[in-house]
Amino acid sequence: MPSQPLTRICYVEDDEDIQRIVRLSLERIGKMSVEIIGDPRLAIDGIVAFKPDLVMLDWMMPGMDGPTLFRKMREDARTSSLPVIFMTAKASSVEMDELRALGAAGAISKPFSPKDLPDQLRAIWEKLP
Repeated sequence: MPSQPLTRICYVEDDEDIQRIVRLSLERIGKMSVEIIGDPRLAIDGIVAFKPDLVMLDWMMPGMDGPTLFRKMREDARTSSLPVIFMTAKASSVEMDELRALGAAGAISKPFSPKDLPDQLRAIWEKLP
């Protein structure tokens, strides 16, 4: 379990409606600081600047999908150790096995409950080494 509480989340998501729902959920219900990045090609620099505890990635985005961004994060020393959770409507068990093999901390299915999202993230966070 990490030594500090989960307070800073960076979410890479291109859909503005989902961005708003996640921001409201995590800030108002979860009392967390949230940075949302809409373009995955700009994500690594934005993540480094924000210094999150945890990163959430959408699976399907234009320009670069979540798994590709995740691999790039793992190759970059500045982001290689950050825990990553995928938010996806797509993940099959085969795809989730692939992500776990790469080191993803978990996944949350879309559609998700805004009321439950902060607790879902904290539950994954508390299971991290």
